[in-house]
Amino acid sequence: MQLNSLDLNKLHTFLAVVDQGGVGKAGRALGRTSSAISQSLTSLETALGCPLFDRVGRQLVLTRAGRQLHARVSQYQAHLEQALEAARGAETEVSGTVSLGLFLGFPRLRLCELLTRFGRLHPAAAIRTMYGPERELERRLVKNQLDYVFSFRAAASASPVASTEMFSQNLVLVTGARYLKAGFDLAQFRDTPVVDYYQGDPLIQRWLAHHYPNAKLAVNVRFWAATTDLVLDLVLAGAGVGVLPDHVVEPHLSGRRLRVLGTKRRPLVDRMWLNEPREAHRDATLKAFRALALEVLRSD
Repeated sequence: MQLNSLDLNKLHTFLAVVDQGGVGKAGRALGRTSSAISQSLTSLETALGCPLFDRVGRQLVLTRAGRQLHARVSQYQAHLEQALEAARGAETEVSGTVSLGLFLGFPRLRLCELLTRFGRLHPAAAIRTMYGPERELERRLVKNQLDYVFSFRAAASASPVASTEMFSQNLVLVTGARYLKAGFDLAQFRDTPVVDYYQGDPLIQRWLAHHYPNAKLAVNVRFWAATTDLVLDLVLAGAGVGVLPDHVVEPHLSGRRLRVLGTKRRPLVDRMWLNEPREAHRDATLKAFRALALEVLRSD
């Protein structure tokens, strides 16, 4: 039997009759006449096609079907009340799950600090992370399938997504001992293998356009690694040169496992943004996460 073919108010009346101990008491509890209560019970039995009560004198005694229905509808009602209470509590209590989208190169140590602190401050809340391409994350964000997205792109002003700048990081071209031993040279670079992230948005092209805006050369990308970790590991292993955030490179400079290939221009800067649906409702949990993200990650 489909729920949309049944008046759920009749189930509520049925529960009241059983729990209150009779038609008259149920009527007083619900503010209805005994006649209306009786008609509701009869209509429910007709719709179900089975009796829910045996009429023993002036008493109503549950049938086997009535006992089963009462047990299951009571359980359903309890779960529904819990769900409603949880929905009300979402406005004031920090609980439930925050769904967070990230691109694969987001700084792990900074993310770890944010998540750890949030967990300590709000033990009733949880965080679910999802990694993916920027366009896929934004698509999910505008459908409320994600609550927030950390992105290296700000949304356009006409977009349904609002962006808040969080911090910036310098992007540097690095190599191991094998390539460009005398420093960066455009002629030698043509034949140097490159480790990059995504074919749809080559970071090496952004680096070249920033440092050598007038140069036009083909780039020998040998690996599309997608993640910062894999780019770093491949460069350390001598597979090629790659663009990495300076804070990722720094621990490997002192032992000369990596060298930064500098130029006369200032470093290429990547800015990190917190994206969220524009003018979307934010409950207590989402407000708490956003506030902590600004405190932990945002640059002064």
